[in-house]
Amino acid sequence: MSWRVTATLLLTTWGALTFGAVYPWAFLPLFAASAAVGGTTFLQRKGTRKTEMLLAAALALLVAAVGLQLVPVSVSSIRWISPETDVVLRRYAVGYPALREAYPLSIEPRATMLGLAAAGVLSVLLLGLARALTRDDTLHIARGVAVLGVVLAVAGIVQKAMWNGKIYGFWTPIDAGDSFGPFVNRNHFAGWMLMALPLAVGYFCARVARGMRQVKPGWRNRLVWFSSADASETILVGFAVLLMALALTLTMSRSGMLGLLAALVISGWFVARRQATGSRRAIVTGYLIFVALVAAGWTGFDRIAARFAGNGTADIGGRFGIWGDTWRLAGRFPLAGTGLNTYGAATIFYQTVEREKAHFAEAHNDYLQLLAEGGALVCIPAALVVLAFAWTVHRRFREVSVESSDYWIRIGAVTGILAIALQEISDFSLQMPGNAVFFVVLLAIAVRSSSEGRRIHSRPREH
Repeated sequence: MSWRVTATLLLTTWGALTFGAVYPWAFLPLFAASAAVGGTTFLQRKGTRKTEMLLAAALALLVAAVGLQLVPVSVSSIRWISPETDVVLRRYAVGYPALREAYPLSIEPRATMLGLAAAGVLSVLLLGLARALTRDDTLHIARGVAVLGVVLAVAGIVQKAMWNGKIYGFWTPIDAGDSFGPFVNRNHFAGWMLMALPLAVGYFCARVARGMRQVKPGWRNRLVWFSSADASETILVGFAVLLMALALTLTMSRSGMLGLLAALVISGWFVARRQATGSRRAIVTGYLIFVALVAAGWTGFDRIAARFAGNGTADIGGRFGIWGDTWRLAGRFPLAGTGLNTYGAATIFYQTVEREKAHFAEAHNDYLQLLAEGGALVCIPAALVVLAFAWTVHRRFREVSVESSDYWIRIGAVTGILAIALQEISDFSLQMPGNAVFFVVLLAIAVRSSSEGRRIHSRPREH
């Protein structure tokens, strides 16, 4: 196992076990280590490809756009570019009304500086891992994530059964009732699992495809394979997937359960289309259905139904009001936004729902929050990054064989990305630094350079 795998798994483990690395004592070393790993891996391999350059250019443009929010401009320019920023700064920034010098477009420059640093570090980590990871590296990472997923799942299940209001038995979170496993918020635990579980499913599919490739035709031979040493690890991976799905369902996170359903459906769709033989399709598809039924049955179909039928489901836990405020906030700062990582400061002035009960520092929709914080200045480069990523992934899939383990690990990574992207519509799991680093690992696996260089022409014949 290479040092790249060890470093990547250490980053992922630290981010998960330290409460999502939400506190400065956790995310500062996490980002420092991520920058070191990303820079080292980027310099490790020489030469660039067109797809890498395109993604790098899009990321550089995004980071530069955030940096522009911190460039001091004259007060008259602020009034011309973003009149509402001038209004807020007169109420929020001490001494601003008398300021005759330049001031950044961000309403809270220190917060945006932190956001800029995080964006830069994550970009370096993505480009470095995407450039240096090998096929064997991704297999080891997927195996390591499955093991870590089991650890987190067991921790969450045991903690739920023996809950005393403290994480790890000593840490008392502010919202103790919503905690699960090492995460203060159960939705963030569910978000981590939504990324890890599809990667483990992809590894499971890769092992089934590889393990049964040499099996002779006939159900008797296939059943005999299950008693082999190669099948033992495959069964263990299947058990890990089941345990992770159960833990995710036990969180009772509505966005998490919907994301799990979407992940299983997407995985099943790829299996139905791409597994080479009917026996493989039957094994994997049947197992995915089994996972869904066991996870839901163990948790309780009645409890799940009650969770979705309960108060707050119609307006998604009051999120419609928050989203309305965020949409209006974005309309007031259309060009440059309020500044990356400044949503909590902006809602001091623009929040209209439940002001007497709570202050919303997150929009519970990362897309709307980015629109409010970044405006057109940041959102346009962000859209270009998404397009560059999608184009790069498309190119990578054309380079690998459907029979290879690499193909199924990539499928798992892409499925995890889609699952967390769905959850971000109503939550903010990716604002947890630990989850964000893991998300970047999945991005890197999906877009990493392939050494196969082969195109998929047709499916192999069935046995």
